[in-house]
Amino acid sequence: MKRFHLCDLKMRPFTLEPKIATGEIQFTPPSNRPFRIALPLKVPTFGEVFVYADNQGAGYTPQSLGKASPLVLNYAFAVDRMATVRKLATDCAKQNVDISPDLQRRIDAAGVSLKRAEAAKGDQAALVRHSNESLRDSLWAGDLLCFARAQARIARNGSRPGFLFGCNGFTMDNPDFRKTFETLFNYTTMPIYRGWVEPVKGHPDYSHLEHLLDSLAGTHILPKIHPLIWLQAEATPEWEKNLSYDETKKVAVSRVRESVGHFRLRGHVYDVVNEAHVQPEANTGMAGFTREQNVDLTVSALNAARETDQTCFRVINVTGTWADYYMAHNPLSGQQSPYDYFAMMRDAKADYETIGLQYYHSGRCLVECERDIETFEDFGKPIHITEMGFPSSPTLDPDLSFGGGGPYWGGGPGGANMVWHGDTFTEDTQAEWAEQFYTIAYSNPRIRAISWWDLQDSKSVAISYGSLVRRDGTPKNSYKQLQALFAKWRET
Repeated sequence: MKRFHLCDLKMRPFTLEPKIATGEIQFTPPSNRPFRIALPLKVPTFGEVFVYADNQGAGYTPQSLGKASPLVLNYAFAVDRMATVRKLATDCAKQNVDISPDLQRRIDAAGVSLKRAEAAKGDQAALVRHSNESLRDSLWAGDLLCFARAQARIARNGSRPGFLFGCNGFTMDNPDFRKTFETLFNYTTMPIYRGWVEPVKGHPDYSHLEHLLDSLAGTHILPKIHPLIWLQAEATPEWEKNLSYDETKKVAVSRVRESVGHFRLRGHVYDVVNEAHVQPEANTGMAGFTREQNVDLTVSALNAARETDQTCFRVINVTGTWADYYMAHNPLSGQQSPYDYFAMMRDAKADYETIGLQYYHSGRCLVECERDIETFEDFGKPIHITEMGFPSSPTLDPDLSFGGGGPYWGGGPGGANMVWHGDTFTEDTQAEWAEQFYTIAYSNPRIRAISWWDLQDSKSVAISYGSLVRRDGTPKNSYKQLQALFAKWRET
């Protein structure tokens, strides 16, 4: 219940202070736009995911919520997910998508349990029990419907030449790593973190990145340089921390010109600004900026990149697309949802090529992932999935130096506190997630690239056991699954 929150239909959370007691939540509903009600729930056989009540897709208002007061959340979750499943099933029927007998049984079972719940409204224990049973089957049905529809779209539309399947390649100079990488991917993210490049002010050293780019000679791998600006404490040199906004802007824009100018004959794609909707965090030794300043910095950096190289391809990368950092605590000053950040850039007439979205496992089902991606289509830009990952084990690697994500980001480090499709994380579950997420993303014509983050398990990965290859270099099931999937798509 500590993760209880409200969000609007664009997944933007509201700041509120609910009163939480045993089995009960009281709050003052927002009146400026319809909202969804959400919290994580353990659903037997499916896992633990954020579930949503949204008045059958219309969103709640103070008036509609008042008619249902008190709202039994278990029942509301079941009713609204069943409404989503029925819409998906109708859409699949219109597109002549085959629904397997097992999937149809899931849909039917969810409906039967929901009818039992409706008949048991005088018995709250029975109401909740039957609601949970319906939710279990409708969550499964929703994911499977999204997957089936995506498969049908790909079969209908054929292959997508030029689609980028990527991963970060920070050890691309290792021949064994490079061979394993090139067998699967045609796109890589290369590091230009300022803390690595210029630990001493005025003495930038690009030799490491140049060495990595040299290692791509003779391959078919397209590099993306990441990131030109990222005001996160661990990636920022000490001399640059805690500067005023004007000083930071001057340094950052100059850096963009210098970096793009240096690599303009070797690089083409850039993550120009990374995670400006949540950085810099003032409680990490960095100077905090306003939302307006972060947008101004982004626009200035984009312009500087274009002026330096008229052919460069500019990506704006954001994280935490559900804005989990709002939940159960107030966001830091200057933070905002990714959607609002892009809306402010639209208002500022920012010029860039692509929206970059990160989808590390965040305790959401595939229905919610697809729904969230679709909200960013409002901005009329192509989309790159720039970073994603999913754990293959529920344990924390004892040698891990960076676990990624705090308690308010998704399901904890890498989402490993919130299992999906089962009762624990396994290599088979990771392979299933990879197959289904990639299929849904590849079927969306707006999405032009998908990048997994970390090819091989090591002490410096973002997610514990979240890579596609084990430490000993042997491929996990997810690697093999993606290899077969990409081959199939390329032959279509």
